[in-house]
Amino acid sequence: MLVSLTGRSQSDPPLRIEIEAKSDEAMYRVIACGDLGFIIFYQTTLTQDDYKFWTFVSYNIFMQETWKKEIPVFKNVDLRKKLFKDGNLYLIFHDIEKKKKEVSNFQVLKIDIANTRYELYSGELPENSKIVDFDVFHHHIIAGIDIGEEQTAIIVLDENTKETKTIFELTENSSRFESLYIDTLKNSFTGVINMFTTKSEYHLILEEFDTAGNNIQSTIIRPGENKKLNSGNIITINENERLVLGTYDFVKGGTIDKKSYFHNESSGFYSIKINGNQQGESRYFNFLEMENMTGYLKSKEYVQALKKAERKDDNPDKYSLDFDLLLHDIVKKDSLYYFVSEAYYEEYHTVTSTYYDYYGRPVPVSYSVFDGYKYFNAFISCFTKDGIKLWDNGLEIFNILTFDLENRVNIYFAGDEIILAYNREGKIGAKIIKGAQIVEGLEYYPLESTYINDKIIGDSKSSMELWYDNYFIAYGFQNIRNNTLVGNDKRVVFYLNKVSFK
Repeated sequence: MLVSLTGRSQSDPPLRIEIEAKSDEAMYRVIACGDLGFIIFYQTTLTQDDYKFWTFVSYNIFMQETWKKEIPVFKNVDLRKKLFKDGNLYLIFHDIEKKKKEVSNFQVLKIDIANTRYELYSGELPENSKIVDFDVFHHHIIAGIDIGEEQTAIIVLDENTKETKTIFELTENSSRFESLYIDTLKNSFTGVINMFTTKSEYHLILEEFDTAGNNIQSTIIRPGENKKLNSGNIITINENERLVLGTYDFVKGGTIDKKSYFHNESSGFYSIKINGNQQGESRYFNFLEMENMTGYLKSKEYVQALKKAERKDDNPDKYSLDFDLLLHDIVKKDSLYYFVSEAYYEEYHTVTSTYYDYYGRPVPVSYSVFDGYKYFNAFISCFTKDGIKLWDNGLEIFNILTFDLENRVNIYFAGDEIILAYNREGKIGAKIIKGAQIVEGLEYYPLESTYINDKIIGDSKSSMELWYDNYFIAYGFQNIRNNTLVGNDKRVVFYLNKVSFK
């Protein structure tokens, strides 16, 4: 069950922070830092010369403020990615639309949380580039980038020399960067890149580098017949074996145009074993073959697709349901490998207005307005080191509509049970599974507010992160009404609650 924590006893108020806000347009960001606590940070309106200031506030595990700093970064750059690793918070800022007069168009801020020290590194990325993924490896800040819609590269910023260099780039064929993987066993890192060469030749490539940034191994992963690989995450099994898990799509006729290749809709999951730099056995799992997926898969569309796929003379991939998915990193637990993803779709509404033509006749005009990304399901599958799927399960997701695509579902192992949970509308939705079995269906646990008579009348931009041990931090914006508070009967706050599963 979910427990909202209090200070010391049951009579104490919950371990919760409220920051007064005018609306949910305030851009507060949170990053959990293990037993070092957590940090809230946001951009201020203060500027000076070519710099703007960000405020960082550090809290300990008891949700008590420990320090606060204002740090200047370049005015022309925006926050793109954040990472907590080895006691340090890394933020990477980048100006996608680089101006010719700019000397530096990206900046990395590193904060040593325990010692309250910070460093800034700056450099230059190619014009029209986008940072897809980044990580830290032996005092090197590594970033995988896409350049325009055709090229990819891997850049490395050396924290000691402050120099930035490109260690790998693809310019001849269309490509897209997928993910970075730090291999602590082999003391190397790998970039996963999706490449389109011709209508019938497309594949993933794994580019592995040593601590000095030297390319030490390349591996080509080719899809099965009439399939294309949309994504790929890797994990090392031992010094000679790796496992690749990702999503695939069906290709009609075995060929596909470049303009259609990099679409993300997927028909299922795959697992591929890598031995050395050679592709081993590949396995594909159509969504219609998954046994325990929930939520959207119970729809009429699912039933119709399943009936068509059951025709023995047909390829079941032709009738698979297609999803857009956000992938989690592969998790290893007790020699098994867990693969989690979250499904979403773009939601629109239609607006119709009327204008009058030259003769005064009414003419209706309709157009679509993008409302955000609607999450509807999370999938979890368990694999052996050989890529054999042992079981699958799912978590229904309701009422998450956002403009920010990021992972919302948390996974927590409690003995032989797994808890899947997310925060929405001031409540934690949690489901407990044991392999393919459901131990406890989706239940909602309300987050405690500061005062007894608080009534939550609105909640937005909710999120939750695994903090440390079995503790989580849940946060977002709330509109609260409390008629017993004279002069403060209504308030808008950015909240943070410490919760745990027991």
